[in-house]
Amino acid sequence: LDFVEHAAMGILPVLKKLPFFKQQLAETTAYVAETQPDLVVPIDYPGFNLRLSRRVRKAGVPVAYYVSPQVWAWRPGRIHRIARCVDHMMVLFPFEVDLYEGVGVPCTFVGHPLFDELRTRKPSPAFRDGLGLDPATPVLGLLPGSRLHEIERNLDLILRAAVQVKQAMPEVSFALPLARESLREAVESRVQAAGIEVPILPGKASDVARVAKAAITVSGTATLELLHYDCPMVIVYQLNAGQEWLKNRLLTTQWVALVNVLAQREICPEYVVAADVSEKVAEDALSFLRPGRRRKRCLTAMANLRREVDVKGSHGVAADTVLELTRRSRAGDLVAGG
Repeated sequence: LDFVEHAAMGILPVLKKLPFFKQQLAETTAYVAETQPDLVVPIDYPGFNLRLSRRVRKAGVPVAYYVSPQVWAWRPGRIHRIARCVDHMMVLFPFEVDLYEGVGVPCTFVGHPLFDELRTRKPSPAFRDGLGLDPATPVLGLLPGSRLHEIERNLDLILRAAVQVKQAMPEVSFALPLARESLREAVESRVQAAGIEVPILPGKASDVARVAKAAITVSGTATLELLHYDCPMVIVYQLNAGQEWLKNRLLTTQWVALVNVLAQREICPEYVVAADVSEKVAEDALSFLRPGRRRKRCLTAMANLRREVDVKGSHGVAADTVLELTRRSRAGDLVAGG
């Protein structure tokens, strides 16, 4: 099942979709119970898939779950419920293996598929020339997110920091990749209000990451893309007061940005707060745009982390794991709940 078209966030949207999800859960459980496959492989989407996993295991079918819920970030107690729902977990990040093996769940680190995708992307010819940039011109990437609510929440802060960077370093140029054309109006209106020149580049996130000397980005998978291209970054996510209150009480990791979570220390500065931190963001961005010890330290830490997590062939590793588990299931060596 592919639930992309049925994705829902928030109480009311989920309630409206509830009859659909309940029907799909019942139909899928019945189908698995009737056909008795060797293995069920749910992918991500824990709200639905963990319920499905629990039911199909009761029907005697082993479960190999692909992409763990982020139990390391919030509600860590969920891992015990997950352990009762799955027979094998395939995870994207190496530190997750110890979490699952610690509660008795066999686990395989397969790597993040984003890195494989990035390796297939070809650089746009003469991208820098197309922007009219001299090879010596430092470029600061501005990555406000791929969703409208991320842009509405974060772009003003990013642009305030960019203005301060421009004042301190007049030779800097900016580049802002646009995830979808439907976001252009929201981006352009904010860029105009900021009063600085920022090229808006549809579908050019990888090219921006390649040529940028540094970046200001929202937290999320964009940080992994910048990691892949060795681009030092300052990570932001603007919260309101209520969200900051919840974050301080519910979040169980010291960091939010994936690069810092993976490194288990802050290798790139992050600001996930309600306050206006544009001055600090600008200072950090300038320290990465200029040669010096801080830029060098960040690049070294990113290179070390990339060697750990930027593995090749993640889908192949996952497929091999599934085939091996299927073989064991057929041989009777892998039993649901066993």
